Amino acid sequence: MVINIMMGLFDQEKAIEQFGNEKKEEGRLEGKLEGRREGKLEVKMETAINMKAEGLPEDMIARVLDVGLGIVQKWLSGASAAR
Repeated sequence: MVINIMMGLFDQEKAIEQFGNEKKEEGRLEGKLEGRREGKLEVKMETAINMKAEGLPEDMIARVLDVGLGIVQKWLSGASAAR
């Protein structure tokens, strides 16, 4: 009887530990994906700034980079404010 209770508690503890490990792994994967998305956007922003410096119109930059015109304008206004 006592052994069965102890085994049940042990199994429950293992299940909780495994659940926690799975959640940690999910969090790591989500973090990696978010980092990649942010990195891609940063590259697009730098490209937009360079394209504007070459004289390309903002609407064309937005189309080429496949982002909204408002986003391009925000990036470019931030770039000019930083200078």
